[in-house]
Amino acid sequence: MNDVIRGPRAWIAGGLCALGVSSGVLALSGLIGPGRWTTAAVLAVFTLAAVLAVVRSAARTWWVPTVVGAVVAAAGILVVYGSPPGRLDVLPDGESFGRFGDLLRSGLLTADTSTPPAEPGLPLEALVVGGALLVVLAADLLAVGLGAPAWTGVALLALWIPPLVIGRPAPTAAFVGTALAYLLLLAVGASPSAPTRRAAAAVDRRRRMVTAAGTSVAVTVAALVVGPVSTALPGWSSVRLPDVGSSTSGSLQLADDLDMRQSLGARSTEVVLAYRADPVPAGPLRLFTLRDYDGDSWSREADVPEDLPPVDTGSVLWPVRDLGPVPAGDTSPTSTRLEVRLEGLREDRLPVPVMPRTVEVSGSIAYDSRRDEVVRPAVTRSGLEYSVDVQLLGLTADTLRTSGTDDPRDLADYLTVPQTSRTDDVTRAAQEVTAGLTDRYDQALALQSYFRSAQNFTYTTDVDTARTDDAVWDFLGSRRGYCVQFATAMTVMARTLGIPSRLAVGFLPGSRDDSGRYVVTGRDSHAWPELYFPDTGWVRFEPTPAVQTGAPPQWADPFAGTDFADPNLAEPEIPEAGAVPAPSTAPVPQPTAATPTAGTPGYLVPVAVAGGLLMLALGALLLRRRLTRSVEMRPEAAWAHLRRRLATSGITWNDAHTPRQAVAVVQEQIESRRQGPMDPGARTALGELAHAVENHRYALAPRTWDHAELEQRVAVVLRDVARLASAGSRRR
Repeated sequence: MNDVIRGPRAWIAGGLCALGVSSGVLALSGLIGPGRWTTAAVLAVFTLAAVLAVVRSAARTWWVPTVVGAVVAAAGILVVYGSPPGRLDVLPDGESFGRFGDLLRSGLLTADTSTPPAEPGLPLEALVVGGALLVVLAADLLAVGLGAPAWTGVALLALWIPPLVIGRPAPTAAFVGTALAYLLLLAVGASPSAPTRRAAAAVDRRRRMVTAAGTSVAVTVAALVVGPVSTALPGWSSVRLPDVGSSTSGSLQLADDLDMRQSLGARSTEVVLAYRADPVPAGPLRLFTLRDYDGDSWSREADVPEDLPPVDTGSVLWPVRDLGPVPAGDTSPTSTRLEVRLEGLREDRLPVPVMPRTVEVSGSIAYDSRRDEVVRPAVTRSGLEYSVDVQLLGLTADTLRTSGTDDPRDLADYLTVPQTSRTDDVTRAAQEVTAGLTDRYDQALALQSYFRSAQNFTYTTDVDTARTDDAVWDFLGSRRGYCVQFATAMTVMARTLGIPSRLAVGFLPGSRDDSGRYVVTGRDSHAWPELYFPDTGWVRFEPTPAVQTGAPPQWADPFAGTDFADPNLAEPEIPEAGAVPAPSTAPVPQPTAATPTAGTPGYLVPVAVAGGLLMLALGALLLRRRLTRSVEMRPEAAWAHLRRRLATSGITWNDAHTPRQAVAVVQEQIESRRQGPMDPGARTALGELAHAVENHRYALAPRTWDHAELEQRVAVVLRDVARLASAGSRRR
């Protein structure tokens, strides 16, 4: 490690830290659309860097600038982002923490639900500015406070992780700025303060430069090579619900063993497929369906047929062949065509809409009518294109209410409910939600509305730990989960009411890009329930809240036919790429300081920030202790430097001499040449150097020596030897 950087070099190093962090902020421009967030983050970073430099010039203790900078950064961000709209509260209070916490949660939600580039706004700005300030604090502490500029690369890499993982290109200027700032930091950190210091630490400096160069190369390799290459490794890019992996290249595969108790991982932003729809999209694209549920997880049924007969091009792939006439007066489109291109999907099934369709694709396909799955003989590949003609069923509440109750098929397996200690409780809960309703459609709509209500349930990717042997009952108690929990709960509760139900897995419709295509990524992976209606077949419902799915299908929308729904579309209109999903039909209250979002207390953010700062301080203390141990090597470096300089004047000792014996040998040789006593100051300095070496080698608790002290003692001895040499020259 290098010495603690002081003086003008500290100002230069602080500015380089700010440059590196600002360049890292610009790397996020591929994830967030243009806006004032870049200016706000860069201005905040350089302001904090200036504060740190000013405090460091007046402080004598290495950790004081970091603590003061953290307080200033926290106060500043609370003033700017925690004040009420239209004014600035110079003195933050409890409400400031609440408002900033709400803003931060909103930013995290926007980042989680948006397709890059996300729409810029105040929540994302607060998120970026806060993260940048934390990074500049860490970078300044490492480079200047602890004198370890090589480790600053780890802090600077933090802002590059999102674009590297997600695979969004960053501007060349961002990479050049970060790399240049890092390399200059290494140079500033390695620069000595005086020629004598360069000589005294020559060996140590060479070793440190090798370490710094190695770290630089490692960071560069990780950023440019390891990230992209690792995504091509087998298994890296598999996407699973609920354990969804992230990748930037490769293929995605949806899991068919969904676990109700598993939290949702970071979903991949890899493009799964893209399609064009004429005239309208046809809702989500289903890949496969699941029937068997054991109380914890779903599994593929064991009686899946292995040999399915191929189907002819143009054959209608739909489990019920009699589609019935279009309802009178229905002016919505009766059909649509999708031109699909697969990009990153590794499946033996084709994603297709849930309505009747015909599929045109090169090669043979088969159709599993029981599960309504389009099966290929081989795994899909990138670049595979196919066309789907979809008949948009004019389903309405009235047609589903008159669908009948006599099932023409044996659907007993789709009524199976796992027997747990809470099965009766789940059944009673379903009966309470649907109390007074006897029609299958009304019961299904009541269940869907129950789950979509923001007052009842919260969409979150974190699942609470198990409390019973029934995952559905645990979900009804925690009221927190994502699509797998919502869809499973509605499927099981519908079965307890005698409604055949299954779980479907596939993708939401995706987002429309500038060219008019709909782009589907791993983030659009989704699960939903399908309930059976005798005269219609399997019908999709959407219990997952609107924050993830948008509006429900028109036939399951309580507001269909009113000003809140568009009757001309078979599916709700899909937002542009980067837009936040459509609001729920049940209004979602915006979190405030007085009413924090369920499951996320208003004090969580400041507590998390305080905990992060505490961890930063503890880590700095531990690192400082390691640096202190390396500082204790300086007596050895000073002693070795003195020995080399004395050897050039012909004054030597061998390795068998102890430091004290070496003092006697040096004194004897100097006095012999001078024919007189050694300078008292030089003799004292030589003895103190020997004592420092002995203390470092043998003391149980070695003293920490300041390099300037050791340097001064070396200089005193060398000056006396220099006088001896000049006196000899005059005599000659």
